[in-house]
Amino acid sequence: MKPTVPVLVVGAGPTGLALASELLRQGVDCRVVDRAANRPTHQARALTMWDGALDVLARHGIADEVIARGIPMTAARYWSRGRNFATVRFGAGSVAEGAANPLIITQPQVEEVMVARLAELGGAVEWNTALTALTDRGDHVEVRLEGPDGDEEELTAAWVVGCDGNHSTVRRLSGIAFGGSTYGRSFILGDGDIDNPVVPGEAHYILDPAGVLVLVPLPDGKLRIFADATTVGDLETAPTAEELQRLADERAPFPLKVHDLQWSTRFLVHLRQATSYRAGRCLVAGDAAHVHSPAGGQGLNTGIQDAANLAFKLALVIQGCGAADTLLDSYEAEREPVAADVMRSSHTQTRLWTVRSPIARWARDTLMGRAARSGLLERRLVPAMAQIDLDYRKSPAVGPGGGRRALRRGLADAELVPASGGGRTRVSTLLQSPRHTLLVLPGADTAGAAAVLAEAAPLADRVSAHVLLTPADHARAEGGGLPPEHTYLLPADYPGPSGDLAGARVVLVRPDGYVAGTSRELAAAELLRPVAPAAPRLAQAPGA
Repeated sequence: MKPTVPVLVVGAGPTGLALASELLRQGVDCRVVDRAANRPTHQARALTMWDGALDVLARHGIADEVIARGIPMTAARYWSRGRNFATVRFGAGSVAEGAANPLIITQPQVEEVMVARLAELGGAVEWNTALTALTDRGDHVEVRLEGPDGDEEELTAAWVVGCDGNHSTVRRLSGIAFGGSTYGRSFILGDGDIDNPVVPGEAHYILDPAGVLVLVPLPDGKLRIFADATTVGDLETAPTAEELQRLADERAPFPLKVHDLQWSTRFLVHLRQATSYRAGRCLVAGDAAHVHSPAGGQGLNTGIQDAANLAFKLALVIQGCGAADTLLDSYEAEREPVAADVMRSSHTQTRLWTVRSPIARWARDTLMGRAARSGLLERRLVPAMAQIDLDYRKSPAVGPGGGRRALRRGLADAELVPASGGGRTRVSTLLQSPRHTLLVLPGADTAGAAAVLAEAAPLADRVSAHVLLTPADHARAEGGGLPPEHTYLLPADYPGPSGDLAGARVVLVRPDGYVAGTSRELAAAELLRPVAPAAPRLAQAPGA
């Protein structure tokens, strides 16, 4: 018999690693294959991690280690005609609401931590293993793999997910089109030992008429140079230190001296998106679903959040929960608009980078400068890039009151005292469970709260249920039958649910931190329907 696996993940970049780790956290077995012999540790294409992706890694228990390996980005400075005409600040220096510092870290550093976490969860990457054939049979997918020694293996998978990049084999073999275009110029980048006056944590965007020059200090003391190429060379030939030096001499507003390159590459930039994120039992995520300009550093972040969105939905379908088609349709319904926004933003930034006309350059510099000085640029740009509070309210899998991030749209991250004793915890810690989290909010009577817990009890393998009590609630509930292991005491000054959650009595939060739905009554049956076992289909009589 052919081996069988619930999910075959093709591609072991950040998207594939995040998907596999979340599947394992959800209790779903998977195999991860990658055609590469291993990931080169020196080729650091992606460079920036934002809040949304770090939130996923926090759920996997590795955010702190990733943060320790990087450096916080404190500012992005824009230059034109030799002057710094606009600055966007991050973290404490920003006027953007809730702004945190994006993290400057190389992709190999992120992947190293993610591979180690995958191993801790019981998974592994099968390197030098390529997908060569794929046939969707409707209720399973037949797959052929070619291993390190050229040996072929045939297996069946319930689902196949392509996290295999721009040239995705899964996308091609499953017949998903990849619409869009390619920019008409080539770009180059290199990392190396470069003398410069750049402050650690500050990225510099030099918008020269001949093309953009981007400088980013790396955590290891080296410097990244990214540039619109002045010459279109052979894409298979890496640019030399001399070529990067020439670009720096022509464009940089301060002196740079390129001594040695750790690595460099020349490439084209594409603006493409899959026409569908799913074909039968095959799905695509990350760069296999969308590629765009590196402007804004969004690619790695969008892919990791694709994985977080898809993994728990696949897990529910595999576990026989809810309506499979509605759940999986919601993956594209939620993630495609996010990718489209990222593509529009990166395209706009790329066009601003490459303005040639003196009048257009003057207009760009003037408007961006005014927006930066007023704080408008930070308030608009930083939250969009952080991707920490997306809008899924139009999703077919979201109920009333759902679709926004629980801790950003009405639920305060309060410190909690467990009724069962033990150390204090926080609302955010409860929401890091790989399961859905059902919260009975303050003000509930004891009998009503106990009834909600009883409704959730049969789904304990996929739903964590908790009752949050104010001191006044707790006084009324003493001896009232609420199980201590599901009960938490809030601070006396807890403000109660607000914003999108105002008036809610019960809230169901998904494993990705977004609200699945709310109830204004002390009842959870309707909220729990998507995670409950799917009703069996009744066979129709012939001719019915």
